[in-house]
Amino acid sequence: MKLVCIGDSLTFGFKMTRKNSWPQIVGKNLEIEVKNKGICGDTTGGMLSRFGQDVVEEKPAYVLIMGGSNDLAFQIPDAVIYSNLASMVYQAYHYRIQPIIGVPMPLIPSMAKQVLNMAGDLKEVNKRIALLRNWILYFSHRQQMEAVDFFSEFYDSVNKKGKEDLYIDGIHPTVEGNRQMAQKVIETMKKNMI
Repeated sequence: MKLVCIGDSLTFGFKMTRKNSWPQIVGKNLEIEVKNKGICGDTTGGMLSRFGQDVVEEKPAYVLIMGGSNDLAFQIPDAVIYSNLASMVYQAYHYRIQPIIGVPMPLIPSMAKQVLNMAGDLKEVNKRIALLRNWILYFSHRQQMEAVDFFSEFYDSVNKKGKEDLYIDGIHPTVEGNRQMAQKVIETMKKNMI
């Protein structure tokens, strides 16, 4: 059993030791092979361009696809992001790889502005992340595939903002944030593993 996780720094484990990144925790917990194909700063276009080499050639049973945050920060149109994500899902199905799609977490603008100083209005980026979440949940339902909603884990619905204690910089998760992400993936995988 092999799982490939393709994404950006949220998948790579920015500022984490390997053992504390959520893909590593998932592999250890489920006792399966997990390949971390996260690249810091990557976009869905970059992920799509390397999907053949990083996913298809690995011949995994499952692929977890999560991207879009950098696209939104770089002001790439929503339709392009959705198209790139859908193309990766369709490629996975074509090669008999079971796709799972991850929903990126919201930003915390007050913390993230130090890191994303060129991204423009971070509150607007957050609104677009919420729209991306809606699209992913709708698309995954239509495709009858699993979505892992990391957004809901990192969002305080009472105070209408991200849970600051789970972020190192308003963008990337802490060790505890990675643990919580891993737990969501583990729950999803256990439902689907034969």
